[in-house]
Amino acid sequence: MNFRIGTLFFAVIWFSIIFISCHKPGPTKAVISVRDTSGHAVSGVKVTVYANPNGSYIDPQNRILNEVQNTDGNGQVTFTFKNKAILNVKAENFTNTVHREGKGLLILEEGKTIEKTIYVK
Repeated sequence: MNFRIGTLFFAVIWFSIIFISCHKPGPTKAVISVRDTSGHAVSGVKVTVYANPNGSYIDPQNRILNEVQNTDGNGQVTFTFKNKAILNVKAENFTNTVHREGKGLLILEEGKTIEKTIYVK
């Protein structure tokens, strides 16, 4: 009887270790919020994520140089990446009379969601 309990205990531990070690982390995400100098969310802002120096790939496997999205009504965009990396972010807001811009740096960690706020001036 004790042999069966010991064997069962060993099997449970062994399967637990295998499951944990084979578990891949989730995707790496960046949630970028764009605000004006008053702290209000700005929608319709062009947000570009790129590597420095320019011309480097943010996704070397698929040869992607940059990703571009426009902020939603809450002034946010969400990007998903395959790798950890350090990337640049540029937010540009064009109107008929004004060009506002803000920049920042993203430090992506595998399996984590990074939140960053960019202020356009």
